[in-house]
Amino acid sequence: MTNTITIVDTPQDREACYDIRTTVFVNEQNVPPELELDDLEDACVHFLARVNGFPMGTARLLDKGYAKVQRVAVLRDARGTGIGRDLMIALLDYAAANGFTESRLDAQLTAIPFYEKLGYEATGPEFDDAGIQHRLMIKAL
Repeated sequence: MTNTITIVDTPQDREACYDIRTTVFVNEQNVPPELELDDLEDACVHFLARVNGFPMGTARLLDKGYAKVQRVAVLRDARGTGIGRDLMIALLDYAAANGFTESRLDAQLTAIPFYEKLGYEATGPEFDDAGIQHRLMIKAL
């Protein structure tokens, strides 16, 4: 199995990211479609993870003075394969190489252990985002 992570630079790859996010967030987690795609899409750097050439995961990075990680999604068939970890490591390497010294993300409660293994620490209270409980997580780069 070959995992590759690329920075999205074509409309086709951007659509693949949106398709993955729609499958995971809208279809599986019942996030309203109008909340999934937002006005920040063009301001973000998008990452696409492929397994054996097939798009299977995505994430985006927003510059907020820190590296804000958003929309991390892996298709069901690729979960548990390490592609999510590979995706996050590539994103964090990119952030560090581009001068960011801190990364933050809003983690779904069920995903907190995944992000803790990557060095993030949960902070602050739980909050609702699109009907799903989250916590802020922070990692020094």
